[in-house]
Amino acid sequence: MSVLHLPVLVEKLPAREKALFERIYEIDSPPGCLVPEEEMEEWVSRKFGGLEDVKKQRIMRVTNLVTGEGALFNHLRGRRPMDGQGSEDLNSLVREYREGCPFCSPEKFAPRDSFGRIRGKYCITAANLAKYDGYHGLVISNEHHPLKFNSDMVEDYFQVASRWFSEADRHAVKEGDSEPRFPFLMWNCLWPAGSSVVHGHLQLTVTRKRHYPRVEHLRNCGINYARQHGSDYYKDLFAVHRALGLGWTEEDCSLFVSLSPVKEKETWIMMPPGPAGPEKLGRLGRTVSGVLNTLKEKTGLNSFNVAVYLPPLSENTIGWEQFPVIARIVDRGCVYRRTADFGAMELFAASVVSSDPFDTASLLKK
Repeated sequence: MSVLHLPVLVEKLPAREKALFERIYEIDSPPGCLVPEEEMEEWVSRKFGGLEDVKKQRIMRVTNLVTGEGALFNHLRGRRPMDGQGSEDLNSLVREYREGCPFCSPEKFAPRDSFGRIRGKYCITAANLAKYDGYHGLVISNEHHPLKFNSDMVEDYFQVASRWFSEADRHAVKEGDSEPRFPFLMWNCLWPAGSSVVHGHLQLTVTRKRHYPRVEHLRNCGINYARQHGSDYYKDLFAVHRALGLGWTEEDCSLFVSLSPVKEKETWIMMPPGPAGPEKLGRLGRTVSGVLNTLKEKTGLNSFNVAVYLPPLSENTIGWEQFPVIARIVDRGCVYRRTADFGAMELFAASVVSSDPFDTASLLKK
C-alpha cells in the first residue's frame, strides 16, 4: 500500500468516510516525464535503481482543502545523490560536545527564570538567553545525549513543562498582566532541526493576547469547518486517516500519519480538548516518546522536531472549547547531510516529501 495508490484506496472507502475524505482533501497525480541523455543512463540507473522509474515518475499531490496545507510525494526524492553523508560516529560527536557544555551544569551556567527553577526526576528548567517571547524557558535533560531518552524521561519533561507554564502564568498575574496567555512546547533535536545546543532540551514559550499565527489558523479552520458542516474537523480528520489505515488509538490519544505533512513522516497525536495539566501532558509525553523511539529503532531517526499545540492557560477563554491538545512530529533527516530538507518550495509553496505515510504508519502502529 502506498500514497501513490490513494485514488484507488479512496474509491474503496465506505460512503461516509469517502465523503469525509473528499470534503477535506483533494488529490491529483500529475505526470512527471523526462528523457535522460544517453551518457547519463548508466549513472541514473545506478543512483535511482532503474531507468524507467525516472523517465516516467509517479507523483501524488495531496491538498488539505480546510487548512490549505499540501504535500507533493515522490519516492525518488529520497534516492537523490547527497553531499556530506559522512560515516562519522554520532555518539563520539556528541561526546565531543560534552566538554564545556553549559547544560551539563545548568544551575551554574544556564540562567533561571524570574520565578525560579522547576525540577523533575530527569530534568530541570532554565531561562533562554535569547528569548523568542516574553516568557521563554528550557527543560534541560539530565542526560547529555539528545537521543537517549525513554518514556519515563519524556513523561517527566512534559510534566515539568506543564508546571513551568503554570508558574509563568502565576508570575504574569502577580506582575499585573491581565491578558490571556497561550503556552507552546517545542523540541528541536540536533542541527537539522534548528538546535544550536547538542545537549537534550525542550523549549517552552508563553505568548499574550492570542496564540501564535499557525495555531490560531488551525483553530479558525476548525471553527469554520464546524459552522459549514456541523461536524468536528479534528474528529473527521482522524476518521479519514483511520479509514485509510493511517490512524490508530492508544488510550486517550488518537494518532495518525499525515496525508499533508509539513515534512518527512509527520505524525499527529491528538488528545481531548481541555486543560493540559501535568498528568495529561505527561501521558502525551509517553506517547511522543513511543513514536520517536520507534522511528529511531526502525528508520534511523537522529534529528526531529516536536511541536505541541496547547489551549490557553485561562480556562474561560472563548473559542477554544473544541480545540484538542495536538503534538506534531517530523523527521528532519540525517545529521551528516549538508543539503537542508527545507527550501523555497516548503517556505513559500508546498511541502515536497520523499517518505510514504503508509510506510511510516505500518512502522508505528502496534
